[in-house]
Amino acid sequence: MPKADVVLEIDFDVNSPEKSVIRTNAKKEKLGETLEAWLSCQFGLGEDESELDKKDIYKIKIQLDLSDDSFYTNSDTGNKGLTCGIIICVLDNLSRIEVVDLS
Repeated sequence: MPKADVVLEIDFDVNSPEKSVIRTNAKKEKLGETLEAWLSCQFGLGEDESELDKKDIYKIKIQLDLSDDSFYTNSDTGNKGLTCGIIICVLDNLSRIEVVDLS
């Protein structure tokens, strides 16, 4: 298990993105910056041809180790491209998505 200084647990609602929820220990004003940094680390990793899992709600967990700025990601999307697309949608809707403290 990687050391995680910052954790984001996202429940993404495909049908109503604004009903999605983010649970995190990050400062709310840093969420956009953190998600953008995660996205920039995904570019250039190559195409993922894995079949995606079709769901109404996807769960994505992003962990950040601040000692070396490493991200670790778990999701139930089945496909890294879908995970990136969801994070882009989360960023686009961030001001309307509920953010709660991770407990």
